[in-house]
Amino acid sequence: MQRRHVGLLGLVWTLDSFASTPEVSLRLLSEEFPPINFTDAGRPSGLAVEVVQAVLGRLGQTLEIEFQPWARAYREAQGRQPAALFSAARIPEREKLFQWVGPIVTFYSSFYARAGAERLKRLEDARQSGEVLVVRDWYTAQQLASEGFHNLRYVTDPTQGLRMLLAGRADLFASERISMRGALAAAGVEASSLEEVYTFASSDGYIAFSPGTPRRVVAAWQREIDAMKADGSFRAIYKRWLPHDLPPR
Repeated sequence: MQRRHVGLLGLVWTLDSFASTPEVSLRLLSEEFPPINFTDAGRPSGLAVEVVQAVLGRLGQTLEIEFQPWARAYREAQGRQPAALFSAARIPEREKLFQWVGPIVTFYSSFYARAGAERLKRLEDARQSGEVLVVRDWYTAQQLASEGFHNLRYVTDPTQGLRMLLAGRADLFASERISMRGALAAAGVEASSLEEVYTFASSDGYIAFSPGTPRRVVAAWQREIDAMKADGSFRAIYKRWLPHDLPPR
């Protein structure tokens, strides 16, 4: 699969607000994860995209977004080159891998089963079930692996997970609640064919900067996110996309 570049304004981010510092070329990495970050008719869209665009505007900078499969973007964002991955759940298993800016969204982890399935009463019920589908390198997969789940079966994306679940190739699919509507649409699956049977965790989502990103860049982004929260512009963006959810502080 070829990498897709969706231009915002240009290729290189020059830190004009830091006149004494050299030019920094920063990659922005994301995935198709509606309504948080996705492409619409070839253009970047979503809650996190709007937040990122707003930060760029406040800094007077230009950048483009590269949309990639999650596993590839996740791997590339851990390198020595300046890069930022969004949106990434900040969980203990990832804490030392990135420099974190945010939070910008709250994610909810749930188990899904075929329609008519009984609700789970506890996490242990899922541990003792048949195979549990998880998207490789998603935070849900990492959470369950750290909880000692040995019945995980990895898939490349939510579309594959949904189709395998509904085909009876696994008992459960552990995924993220906010993005489920978009995943159902992408898979061509009716919501009525699915049952949410247990919610087991929530995690804040951040912009995850690579270890190789200069700290002054990370600090500049955090400063602008904080300013957006203080002046109400962050909340306005959040409510446009998730009107029924409370934005993270």
